[in-house]
Amino acid sequence: MKDESLLELRLDNYVLPSLLQKFIKSLKKNTVATMTTTRVKDKLHTNFKSEFLDQYTAFKEGDTVKFTVTLFGLKNTSYFYKLSIVGKLAYVTRLKVTAGEFFKMANHKKAAKIYQKINGYFNFGDTGNNFLKEDEESDEFKKTSADL
Repeated sequence: MKDESLLELRLDNYVLPSLLQKFIKSLKKNTVATMTTTRVKDKLHTNFKSEFLDQYTAFKEGDTVKFTVTLFGLKNTSYFYKLSIVGKLAYVTRLKVTAGEFFKMANHKKAAKIYQKINGYFNFGDTGNNFLKEDEESDEFKKTSADL
């Protein structure tokens, strides 16, 4: 049974401020940790508005912000090269949309970082790797591969 009071996050969605991403990634399971910052402008206003944390109105420059976080579990997703062709297309499309949103917000550094990640999948052959041994002759595979 899932506890509705707990928040489940996917860090690759880039919706958390960079400071919280780094903080959460450093935690070990079942550890309670507290982080305090006064660097609101450069550390908390770097990402999208979040559904659970409206960081653009909640915090003002000069505020002291304290986060208490517990990491209850960690779920590692599959590596990109191990995804099906449909999964690869969905993942690259999601990253492209995210990068486009950052670009529109004039956060070019963050957008470029995401675009470089996408480019890396193509440069290192991960997009063409058929790890799951899918039928490369099927119409669906050919169409999805062309879209990718």
